[in-house]
Amino acid sequence: MQIFHIVSNKEWGGGEQYVYDLCQRQCADGIRVCIFCKPVADIVHKYEEAGIEVKPLPLGGAADLGSAWKMAQTVGKAGPCAIHAHNFKDAFTACYARRLTRNKQVRVVMCRHLTRTGKNTLLYRWLYGQLDRLCFDSQLSKDMFLSTHPTIDERKLCIVHTSIVTPDEAVTSANLRQEFGIADDTVLAMYHGRLDQEKGLDTLIDAAAQLRDLNFRLVLVGRGSDEFTAHLQQKITEKGLAERVILAGFRHPVLPYVAAADFGILASIVREGCPLSPQEYMSQGHPVVATNNGGQREYITDGVNGLLVEPGNTDQLADALRRLITDTPLLQRLGAQAKADFDDHMNYEHFYAQLSKIYETPL
Repeated sequence: MQIFHIVSNKEWGGGEQYVYDLCQRQCADGIRVCIFCKPVADIVHKYEEAGIEVKPLPLGGAADLGSAWKMAQTVGKAGPCAIHAHNFKDAFTACYARRLTRNKQVRVVMCRHLTRTGKNTLLYRWLYGQLDRLCFDSQLSKDMFLSTHPTIDERKLCIVHTSIVTPDEAVTSANLRQEFGIADDTVLAMYHGRLDQEKGLDTLIDAAAQLRDLNFRLVLVGRGSDEFTAHLQQKITEKGLAERVILAGFRHPVLPYVAAADFGILASIVREGCPLSPQEYMSQGHPVVATNNGGQREYITDGVNGLLVEPGNTDQLADALRRLITDTPLLQRLGAQAKADFDDHMNYEHFYAQLSKIYETPL
């Protein structure tokens, strides 16, 4: 079977990387893949550089019949194949294209990476009827979608937790301690990701301010808007944490920096379907302090392989951080279990095996 992925964003981000990694793995499995994407030079170049076939299209969404017609010209010649959309807008294009090919060997599947409610308009009911499979990245995402009772055959629905690609060899830690003058006996906590209010970073800074009596450093890796970054820097200064909290900026690749930490933090105040940053810490044998409002609670068990707290609760977050900073045996026990869980049922090969089932024979 040949697989066609649709990527319609105008900038490279997590979704584009997700498709990149999946295409690489599918190619390694002997599957021929092709990507339909907007004619954005940076995106086209990155996929082509990896040896992936790319066919640029406008991809204007549900009203763009021209892109569907052009897609049909390619898909119609492929024989048994699947069109894999990664949002509903592109799923419309995929379903139009299949109808135009009149090729009964074309499957249309979609992965849902957002925690949003399902729509139940006439147009969307038609779309749900056309899809062969709708895959969610978490139970939370699926439940949110179904909360509005959309008209869809629930046998088409499945859940596959997204995963991360890790190198076969051990990751060499970045020397963050040397770079920022952090002593070996100082506990190094880290957040990495987008610097944004919805990530709960205000709560995290407030929690850190309660821990001035402890020997720790908090490193924030990532970038955000100039306005929010300035807000964070001002808050760090006002809380008297200039020597405790470090804004390290954007780092790529990030795994060496994750490996250098003692534990990770995800203080997000919004519900994320399957956040990947906790998995990166777990893959390196580090526990995570995370909020319990998203899909992370489906793979982090409080007190077993990490610690969970209520979103926006400064006192709970401070208490969880204190426990890991002061209790080395607990830190090591949770980290060891986090690593074991990732290796056993959360790694990319497990994800790939589960996701590959969505391309199988229709219901």
